[in-house]
Amino acid sequence: TQCNYFAPLVFPQRVDAGLRVARLGTSSVRYEVGLFREGDDAAAAQGHFVHVYVDRVTRRPVTLPDALRAALEPLGVASNAAAD
Repeated sequence: TQCNYFAPLVFPQRVDAGLRVARLGTSSVRYEVGLFREGDDAAAAQGHFVHVYVDRVTRRPVTLPDALRAALEPLGVASNAAAD
């Protein structure tokens, strides 16, 4: 988990939030988050976190279910390899 802060956001200010999937692995997802003052193009804060999916009993990583992968793929970032 990591976050960089660039500008204050204060109540009752409205905030726009953006979420994308930066990496969709076999058992993990890296999400990136951006927080913006309403209508602003520059982020007030941006960061990321990694969610590893684990089996409740063994506490070992498990493969992402197909339905979850299908739901997350549209939120993904296009691969830079295609641009090279």
